[in-house]
Amino acid sequence: MKTAKRFLSWLLAAGMLMGSWALGEEELPPEEEDLAAREAVETMVQDAKEAYFSDPDVAAAFAAGIKVSEEELPDGYGGSGTYEVHTLTYQGHSMRFLMETIGEPDDEGMYPLYITLHGGGDGPADENDGQWTAMFNYYKESVESGIYVACRGISDTWDLHFQEASYLLYDRLIAYLIYAEYADPNRVYLLGFSAGGDGVYQIAPRMADRFAAANMSSGHPNGVSLMNLANLPISLQAGIRDYYSESAMHSVRAAEFEKVLQDYREASGFGYEHRIWIHVPEGHNYNDYSDTDGQVLADPAAFAEKAEAENYLESFLEIFRETTGGDGVASLSYYPREMSESFNARLTDFVSEGLEIEGVNTNAIRFVDQYTRNPAPEKLVWDLSTRAPSREVTSFYWLDADPSVNQGMIYAAFDRETNSYLIVPDDAVNGDFYILISPKLADLSRPVIFQTPKGNFVREMDASEELTIQCIQQTGDPELACVAMIAYSELEED
Repeated sequence: MKTAKRFLSWLLAAGMLMGSWALGEEELPPEEEDLAAREAVETMVQDAKEAYFSDPDVAAAFAAGIKVSEEELPDGYGGSGTYEVHTLTYQGHSMRFLMETIGEPDDEGMYPLYITLHGGGDGPADENDGQWTAMFNYYKESVESGIYVACRGISDTWDLHFQEASYLLYDRLIAYLIYAEYADPNRVYLLGFSAGGDGVYQIAPRMADRFAAANMSSGHPNGVSLMNLANLPISLQAGIRDYYSESAMHSVRAAEFEKVLQDYREASGFGYEHRIWIHVPEGHNYNDYSDTDGQVLADPAAFAEKAEAENYLESFLEIFRETTGGDGVASLSYYPREMSESFNARLTDFVSEGLEIEGVNTNAIRFVDQYTRNPAPEKLVWDLSTRAPSREVTSFYWLDADPSVNQGMIYAAFDRETNSYLIVPDDAVNGDFYILISPKLADLSRPVIFQTPKGNFVREMDASEELTIQCIQQTGDPELACVAMIAYSELEED
């Protein structure tokens, strides 16, 4: 909570700076209308994109890193089946995935991409394989058109979806599917259940710029910060009696983010789109995969406060013992709803005495489908302490920093009218960083203004074909291409 409070106070200070030296407040150089120059940049970016997709070396590298085999796997329901397993190998690490293309592409020949993460975790490989193949079907029925991918965790440990090498492989997987399978880079969605929900909590803030939206179901945040989700809509789902353990408190931890994310939104003045659905009277399992109304709390933040202040867990356990004869936090969390109507009714009645319950379509696919990524948002918040150092991709939208720069926060904004960047790092940032000039934002036919706490700086920026190609090759995502860059330290040396 200390970090969150520091973030809020820093954002308020950044807002005061914006108010005192607002974009365009000083006399700026006159605009130079140069349509030819702007068209030249657009052409250069398009040429770089076409060169990337037609490069035989790029194609060969992707082909060498993907193997397809037929494997007999448990199906998660007591049986088994034969599956076409794709294995992605990159930089000495491997990840298996199952894939199916559903429906027809859009008018541009592209598909949305759904990356899903299975439950399980610390256990035998066969059990995790069963969870994996079950996830291959879990959300799929709700996908009308798209590439549906179920990733197998790269280990059989509790953190199987977010080990250090995992992030490197997700980047490579997304780049491969954009290149070879016509995935739309602006419609990449991340969804996970249980241990997969743990993964979404960790992956989403560290790779927010890769996704259009995310859904976390029945996972635990493990202390993660969600500050980086300013431009990544997310839904968090949990059953109200899913505590998992007395200390884990899945439902309470998810509900607490209602206030946290709303506070971030109010402090920054934008973003942090979210939905938090706490299902009543559900435990670890509930319907987040089809179009049926789920009964959820209207005010998750109120539940988070009352749950601890009024010891809801003990009340839930008492109802559980009296109606089912069961006991224990884990049993309470995993008890199947269909086993006892009296338990469901008693728990629902208890909750509804102090909290409002409403019916909502909690289909995770329907939530994420609403959103398309903006690869060059006009405002950014980058919490540098929440990064994955194993990634080759060191950028975050249109900012970039070496992995060693892993402390502090940066607020950044762009104003189209004045062709101006506002860059406000806090005092904890422990190294230099770069502003990447996106052709989707800046007009290089005009001077570019950089406003920082130490002053304003005007630069003539030249587009670089070499940098554009390098940028596309690093991310495998032409939508994230930059055409110029400048170090923050260079602005300080003006």
